[in-house]
Amino acid sequence: MPDASPPAAVPGAAARWTPPVLWLAIVLVGTSWPKLVLGPDGLGLDKVAHFSAYAILAALSLRATLSPLRLGTAFAVILSVSALGAVDEWHQSFIPGRSMSFPDWIADTCGAVLGVLAVRLIPFFTPRRRPLP
Repeated sequence: MPDASPPAAVPGAAARWTPPVLWLAIVLVGTSWPKLVLGPDGLGLDKVAHFSAYAILAALSLRATLSPLRLGTAFAVILSVSALGAVDEWHQSFIPGRSMSFPDWIADTCGAVLGVLAVRLIPFFTPRRRPLP
């Protein structure tokens, strides 16, 4: 049975990359607050926040690419988002009351993997684009 809706045209780079860039800005502003506490340490809310923020960033970034279903693109997004997480952790070492944390970076990277898997495996999240003429 043919699909009822044809693939959308490929939007311009600015339109595709605005959501991940805006989300990254929100994440970086959020991680720049001194002594930000998300709740009691025992609940692990900090790790949930890291995981979620970087899952969203990876999903938005993969959707912004021209080839979200290519394996190489998926790996490039995971590596890039993981590197951004590492740089953000390093950046936090300069913020009063914050520190660099390897477990936080692991949560960032695991979130990136989940975000990429969501876009690749859940059709609702995967952009359908027709090739440019």
